[in-house]
Amino acid sequence: MKILQGIDLLKTERIQKVYEMFGDKFLYKIFSINEIEQIKKKKQKIKKIASKFSAKEATSKAIGTGFSEGLRFKDIEILNQKNGKPVVKLNGKAKQKINNVISSSVSISDEKDLVITIVTFIVKN
Repeated sequence: MKILQGIDLLKTERIQKVYEMFGDKFLYKIFSINEIEQIKKKKQKIKKIASKFSAKEATSKAIGTGFSEGLRFKDIEILNQKNGKPVVKLNGKAKQKINNVISSSVSISDEKDLVITIVTFIVKN
C-alpha cells in the first residue's frame, strides 16, 4: 500500500473576484452539475465554491501531477454527504492516474478569508 497526500491553502477573495468577473460561467467550467447543485443550495456560496476548488487543487497534488498531463478540474468531484462530510470522486484522467484507491479522505477547514484542504488516498501498489 501507498499513501498519497495533497494540501492546498486558498484565499476566498481570489474566488470572489473570479466569480464576480465570470459568474456561473466559471462554475460550469470548473464544477460538475452535482457540485453546482450543492453550491447553489448554500447561503455562503463563495465559501462553498472556495472549499470545493481548494479540495480539487489538493486532490490534483495528491495525484502527483497538479492540473497537467491532461488532468482537468471536472475529472475531480468534491461532493458532500447528507451530514456535510466531503468526499472525493475521481473520473476520467484522475481515475486513470490512481485507479486502485482503497480509501480516501478529504478535510476542509476555513477561517475568515482562508480555506485549507488536505486530501489523502490509500492505494494499492
